[in-house]
Amino acid sequence: MKIKSIALVETKAVKTHVFSRVYLPRMGLPFLSGLMRSLGYEVETFFQEKAPVDIDYLRGFDLVGISSLTSTVNEAYRLGSQLKERGKLVVMGGPHVSAMAEEALRHCDYVVRGEGEATFAEMVAKMNGGGDLSDVPGISYLRGGALVQNPSSITKVNMEEMPQADFSSCKAFKGPEEYPAQLMFSRGCPFDCSFCSVTTTFGRKYRYKTKEQLIAEMAPMLGRTINFIDDNFAANPRRTKDLLRTMIAENKVPRRYSCQLRIDAARDEELLGLLKRTNCRIAYVGMESINPETLKAYDKGQTVEEIVASIKGFKRYNIGLHGMFVLGGDHDTPQTIKDTTDFAIDAGLDTIQLCALTPFPGTAVHAQMTAENRILHKDWDHYDGLHCVIRPTRMTPYELQNGIIEEMRRFYTLPRAFAINMQKRWRFKYRIAGRYLVNRWKEENAAYFDYLKTV
Repeated sequence: MKIKSIALVETKAVKTHVFSRVYLPRMGLPFLSGLMRSLGYEVETFFQEKAPVDIDYLRGFDLVGISSLTSTVNEAYRLGSQLKERGKLVVMGGPHVSAMAEEALRHCDYVVRGEGEATFAEMVAKMNGGGDLSDVPGISYLRGGALVQNPSSITKVNMEEMPQADFSSCKAFKGPEEYPAQLMFSRGCPFDCSFCSVTTTFGRKYRYKTKEQLIAEMAPMLGRTINFIDDNFAANPRRTKDLLRTMIAENKVPRRYSCQLRIDAARDEELLGLLKRTNCRIAYVGMESINPETLKAYDKGQTVEEIVASIKGFKRYNIGLHGMFVLGGDHDTPQTIKDTTDFAIDAGLDTIQLCALTPFPGTAVHAQMTAENRILHKDWDHYDGLHCVIRPTRMTPYELQNGIIEEMRRFYTLPRAFAINMQKRWRFKYRIAGRYLVNRWKEENAAYFDYLKTV
């Protein structure tokens, strides 16, 4: 059978998580939709966070592609198994299955590892042409019951040749005004933090779209709040500043936007000024730890002193700050968790995210925790950054879990929310949302707290 119609599905988390109040679909499937439609395939995209998925409806497609994270992979496996039982061809992708292909192949026919845009298209073309899949880079499958892992391609996706993200293939959106206002300028990261799977998925070399591409994609979104989803929006400060200057010169400045940055962005006064002039409202900054030894162990390449200086830099330009911290490293104690919240309050961070160190498959932390037999379980639903799934060295799993949630609750108190200058209402709304999510998460996970007391 020739493959003509393709369904692309992004599965959702079954539990409350840090983004439960914000709809942020991942961009992999919209990019893939744009590519495959440009090649003449019929494509429909489904986001479970947006609308339920009908198994019977998916049976009408020739191929179903499913994308997931570790915390959503169980739902992907459930869906894949049901489709395979009904005779459907199922392909999976995403960071988890890229690292756990043999596990995933119990629920699908093929796994596309790493970047999927070029590999997926080549694989489908080979299937339609009756060609040999053994020379398609970066795919995994079973042959005679044995795992076959084709070598990954050394050629990464050229961002300048990648089609614009296509949300129009998702019928759950009523029109362009409902499409998520998300843009990607770059891929890759050279820093290779020990707990992060970005480099295993996208590699360590930065690749960029042109500023002309990005501004053209931005044009329909200028009246909205845009989210740049790059892992580091200012990875190359020269390129980012050139983009921001062009936005100003061509009057293509959005209403406001958010982006992820490293702390070193705050050392560049020109960059900070341009971020301010182009309406950057909030920067999501991976501060990770205030424990110097933990920062070294994470291979973060930054110091506590640099974090403090960066916060002052962002605040000089009134750019909001969401500080992201990862707790549970081998040098962390229960006091570290309390000290982190004290630091966040004293530094005037607008919002924070306290995460438990999580051994996502494919990362250095996963390799370490596996070798040291410190992983508590592999119920992937709990691998969302909020559940403790390891044995820390200087506290119990329960102390890490309880410390994170109680300190998040201490940060997101009602008095602290109302103490914010009400001229900056977004900060108030974000803190109220943070309080709601933390309280709801604790209620939902009462049984998990009890479990951690026993391990």
